[in-house]
Amino acid sequence: MLQAGLSLIAVLAALLPGFAAETRGPRTNSDEYRKSWGLEAIGARAAYDAGLTGKGVTVAILDCGVATAQTEVLRNVSRHSTDVVPGRKAPVTDPHGAYTAAPLAAALNGRGMVGVAYNATLLAVRADVEGGLNGKCAFRPSDLARGLDYAAEQKARVVVLPLQHGKPLGAAFEASLQRLVDGGAVVVIAAGNRSGPDPSWPAMYAIDPRYSGSILVAGATGYYGSIASWSNRAGQVKAWYVAAPGEWVLTDCAAKCQLVSGTSFSTSYVAGGLALMMEAWPQMAGRDIAARLLASARDAGDAGVDDVYGRGMLDLGGAFGQAAE
Repeated sequence: MLQAGLSLIAVLAALLPGFAAETRGPRTNSDEYRKSWGLEAIGARAAYDAGLTGKGVTVAILDCGVATAQTEVLRNVSRHSTDVVPGRKAPVTDPHGAYTAAPLAAALNGRGMVGVAYNATLLAVRADVEGGLNGKCAFRPSDLARGLDYAAEQKARVVVLPLQHGKPLGAAFEASLQRLVDGGAVVVIAAGNRSGPDPSWPAMYAIDPRYSGSILVAGATGYYGSIASWSNRAGQVKAWYVAAPGEWVLTDCAAKCQLVSGTSFSTSYVAGGLALMMEAWPQMAGRDIAARLLASARDAGDAGVDDVYGRGMLDLGGAFGQAAE
């Protein structure tokens, strides 16, 4: 059984081709922006100064549902969202899906917190096992395979898998993953939360040549920018690994915010960054967008690509700066 990776702790714009300068993004001195501290950490302001919001890009998140999410998230949820488990009667009880969706796609409205791609379309694909495992959100590979196929049918450009497992997920899952990436989607997978030298599965599929260039693995950093002690390192997948905020992330800011940690939340930032880039360069293939994101990562740890940080820290300022140059 697979488990979601969650640990609760209660003037560049004018240079970008094809975009007019627009500064209607988050006000950097607002409480909403400050609560969303990860935006500044990944250099998202460069995208917002270019007028980018994620509009027109569909991001699918395979998780345990977002029905309990804050209003700012639900505003962006696609009407084509689904549950791949037929006949399910149980409501969403585990907040993992809602908590992961907020840093990715919570709408900009001056309250609470705001997501990286705050105007993207969020395709919520519920795929968890009814009742979960030991009270936690859990998944069967067969359900995840159906979820991947559904995301492909709906033309999702980014697909998020915020989960971890100890071994490969089998032929059916792999075939669905193949169909998805052959359709041009980029998949963002959590590295896992086990302090390991390598990511967990399904993140390890990043080095499988069948999916080469279409999978990004997200490791977690803390508020001060260092890799989180519990985050799995880049190891064998270092060429496809990028680190992003995942520790002490504020989410679900309705009545009050929740403070959460896990590589699941790092996937939110990486997927949101991809959505902003895909809006900027809609004709560019998904693999090429992913390659640009990796190439623009800010070096961290040992010089160059290394076994801990992989390609380095997610840096949208670098991604859009490279384009301007």
